[in-house]
Amino acid sequence: MSNSDRLPLVKQRIKTEVGAASRFAIVGATATGVHAATAVGLLEFGILSAFPANIVGFMIAFCVSFTGHHFWSFGASRHDAAVSRRMRRFFTLAASGFALNSTALAAWLQLTPWPDALGILFSIAVVPGLTFLGSRLWAFSGHSQDKDV
Repeated sequence: MSNSDRLPLVKQRIKTEVGAASRFAIVGATATGVHAATAVGLLEFGILSAFPANIVGFMIAFCVSFTGHHFWSFGASRHDAAVSRRMRRFFTLAASGFALNSTALAAWLQLTPWPDALGILFSIAVVPGLTFLGSRLWAFSGHSQDKDV
């Protein structure tokens, strides 16, 4: 195959990846909003302190995020047996991101005099780029030869 024959394939691949990244950003922004609203709401209404509120926010946002990414960002019709594998992989990725998020929140709470709610928002903003790469290249990869976690 000559270089001129590959150009349409490259253009199509770029279009596919830009579409996936755009859908990922929309789902991610929605899940981030759910995480932030839940965590800050629980904190501000005095229901939970910063860390437990952040955990509850993460758990609810995970459900929003996985559902959106599974059905829209990375393949709208994936109703096969691989859904369990994708969920385990995405949870592993999300939990790793949450560990980074929690580390950032702990540092914020220990090192700054600023409001806890602002720390939650800061810590949520740390992870999205890494999550996209891991999701695209591993958690939602479509290769049948992928090994389970």
